Amino acid sequence: MKKISFLLVLLFCAVQFAAAQDDNCFSIIAGRAATVDGSVLMAHNEDDGGEQMLNIYVAPATGKTLRYIWCEFPGMDVADVFMNQYGVSIASNGCPSREDKGEFTGGGILYEIRTSVAKYARTAREAVSLIGSMVETFGYKGSGRSYIVADPTEGWVVSVVKGKHWVAQRVPDDQVMTIPNYYVIGEIDLDDEANFVGSEDIVDYAIARGWYDPEKDGAFSFAKAYASENSLSSPNNQFRHRQAWNFFFGMERPNEFAAIPRKKVSIRDMMDALSLHEPINAEGHLVNSICNDNTILSTVFQLRPWMDFDMGCVMWNAPGHPCCQTFVPWYAGITQAPAGLGRFKTVQEAEQKHFSDAKDKRKNYPDHFYWKFVDGWDVTADPSAGQREIFKERKKFEKEPVRDYNAFIRKFY
Repeated sequence: MKKISFLLVLLFCAVQFAAAQDDNCFSIIAGRAATVDGSVLMAHNEDDGGEQMLNIYVAPATGKTLRYIWCEFPGMDVADVFMNQYGVSIASNGCPSREDKGEFTGGGILYEIRTSVAKYARTAREAVSLIGSMVETFGYKGSGRSYIVADPTEGWVVSVVKGKHWVAQRVPDDQVMTIPNYYVIGEIDLDDEANFVGSEDIVDYAIARGWYDPEKDGAFSFAKAYASENSLSSPNNQFRHRQAWNFFFGMERPNEFAAIPRKKVSIRDMMDALSLHEPINAEGHLVNSICNDNTILSTVFQLRPWMDFDMGCVMWNAPGHPCCQTFVPWYAGITQAPAGLGRFKTVQEAEQKHFSDAKDKRKNYPDHFYWKFVDGWDVTADPSAGQREIFKERKKFEKEPVRDYNAFIRKFY
């Protein structure tokens, strides 16, 4: 009996873990011809359970690295969000794969991918090449993941698999792409270098592993061949994907990579999409929603190609649930974060202690600014009035002949 009970506990834990993975982030990219102002828009909800604490730093440029804004969650391998001085932005979604082997060199990589993009990539396409090169050289340590990268010209989805396989697809300029926690890249054409890039053996390897049979399966689909079946069939993944498709397209078509939206997409639309949730359940929780109990940061990147990078590239951050928090714009031109938004005075110390100082965060840092947001989460609150005021201040700020980015950000904190 004890053995049976122990097995039941293990099974329960596995089910709970799988369910938690379903809520692990949601992302959207709108090409510049699909938006109201001609900007590339990228949106992301970071969803993670447990005690999390947001820190925001501005890393200065050095002789070797670029300046970048860093939204950090201590101890987390795959939660941080970045935008650098050229507007190159990166976030990610967990996408479990069916790979059970994986090849690694030097132990493989994980956290280093997004930090490298922030520090070195000057365009989204350069970021794609950097991610692919790192995966092919060292191997990806996780099960699978899709990195969402964009700049003022274009947006890409880069899907990596445990080991050294990966593929990337460009989001068409006139379309919108949405992704929950499964791969969304389907048919690929690596000869179309303007829109696809990836491992040369991505199809052959799937055939060798028995994941794809050209005679039985027809056209190759990366998602069908490489995704974990549990992720593709997850009701929560499918539900959140349908929520987004209904919002942008007015129909339930969650199995396509991207499509033309029913109307041009605005920043407000992105914020509203990230805020979508079902009514609160009997226990007072948000479940089966793009905005849910585990949402700890909501970000919209507005990347405008007709303006200089400092002013044209904006990271809009809502600490926590986007349905009840106000999005504050962080301009790429900022050189210093307001005091109190990070645990440490320097980015170097934050990097050094990212993993080593990640326990009992609220106990060790009781006065940190993020707890005010955590304690104030109220999904019945309406942040629209405050958001309108920020939009007004932002317009006035952008018309000023001399702009103090640092003072603008400090004003809202």
